Amino acid sequence: MKKRKIENFSPCLLEVGNIITNLAFSILYALVFLVIYSPYSATAWFGVAKSDRFLLTTTFVLVSVIFLVISRTIMFFLSKKYIKMNYLRYAIWLLIEIILIGVFHAILSMVYVKIPDYSISFIVTKSIMITLLALGVPYVVTAMWVTIKDMRNTLLVTDSKSIATDGEAIAQNIDIINIADNKGVLKLSVKLDNLYFIKAEDNYTIVYYKKNSMINRYMIRCKIQTIEDTFADTPLMRCHRTYIVNTKKIKVLRHESDGFYVDFDFEGIDPIPVSKTYSEAVVKRFSGTDSTKKNKNEK
Repeated sequence: MKKRKIENFSPCLLEVGNIITNLAFSILYALVFLVIYSPYSATAWFGVAKSDRFLLTTTFVLVSVIFLVISRTIMFFLSKKYIKMNYLRYAIWLLIEIILIGVFHAILSMVYVKIPDYSISFIVTKSIMITLLALGVPYVVTAMWVTIKDMRNTLLVTDSKSIATDGEAIAQNIDIINIADNKGVLKLSVKLDNLYFIKAEDNYTIVYYKKNSMINRYMIRCKIQTIEDTFADTPLMRCHRTYIVNTKKIKVLRHESDGFYVDFDFEGIDPIPVSKTYSEAVVKRFSGTDSTKKNKNEK
């Protein structure tokens, strides 16, 4: 029997801003939940009103927060280089976080609080269940919110009934970049002067461009190799396995100890790396020895 393939993972869940939002909301929700829950439980000790529990509660909260920050940082970097994240792995990772924090709570309960009349297995199980309620609910809510928001953002450009634009009137004799999906259907039309870079994310490409003085992003189901081939004779240039940049918008090409980086003329966009595979071509383009650039200037 053929196994069912797990649905593609939404990369937006691993964006730094969304990770911070997830953690902030989850921690706040968990604190409120525990404060409300503790007075009604015979085994609960969480609280800040009682001086004898304040230090223990503070220690538990700080250690848990530090653990979550470290955990998500590791997840972020591993997913970029070593692990192809999907929904199952993401869920398992979060479940492990919950279990470890629950076990830590149980250890504090048994060592420092010494709750009577309850077995070790009962205290551990209950601690994990309470942690699941405290963190599991906000984990699910924020993950659904981020995924739905990203899906709506994607639908804006993948709906074949309309074409997304940068919102500006298109004058004649202005370079326009038209990007189609895998089926060849036009999805996005943007002025070259407003486009900054294009990033590959699994089966999608994310186009970053300026609209109303802000950087906007839209996802299109299209391979980055297709975009590279389509716009080979334009200022759009591949500089990395993941990135295509608009050379007209680059302010500085920097050579650091670990390689080249490009900086854009728009504040707030992080530097984009230039991999060794493309560094020679990028340097030629900026040094003025690139034949494509010469030919275009001669016209």
